Amino acid sequence: MKRIFVVLVAIATMFAQNAFAIEQDKSSMSEEQRAAAKEKREQLMQTRLELLKTELELTDEQFAKFDPTYRKYRQEIQRVTSINKDARMKKEQITNENALKVVSARLANQIYTSTVKQRYIMIFAEVIEPLQIMKLYRVDEKVSREASKIMKYRNAAATMDAPSKK
Repeated sequence: MKRIFVVLVAIATMFAQNAFAIEQDKSSMSEEQRAAAKEKREQLMQTRLELLKTELELTDEQFAKFDPTYRKYRQEIQRVTSINKDARMKKEQITNENALKVVSARLANQIYTSTVKQRYIMIFAEVIEPLQIMKLYRVDEKVSREASKIMKYRNAAATMDAPSKK
């Protein structure tokens, strides 16, 4: 089961990294590129949903109700975390002048996401069992941590492979 989890996280991270990179440069994208980005985000969501269906041992009936609810939940989490650009500042860009602003932004994001999670407890309770909700939050957090590790590794590798400017 752990092997399946790691594989799905790796796949999800690949989709997420591509979708995130595309999302960052949205202003200069053609309609075709926007459609491709949207498709990658959908693939990422499908991977997450498949993982959760397996990990939470959802019945087909539960999953039919869970799918749209989880999609709305992830949209809200994404919305609240993308608002604050300072929270996403890379370690190399943090200085003494902006460090407190970054810390404050990251703490604010934790508050925002906790608020969404708190609100969704009762919404999820309408479609899945309380023990499944506990597991959902645990698995969702684990996926996020693993994805973050993989992305850090990939970013470090990409930086090392990039030709230096002279």
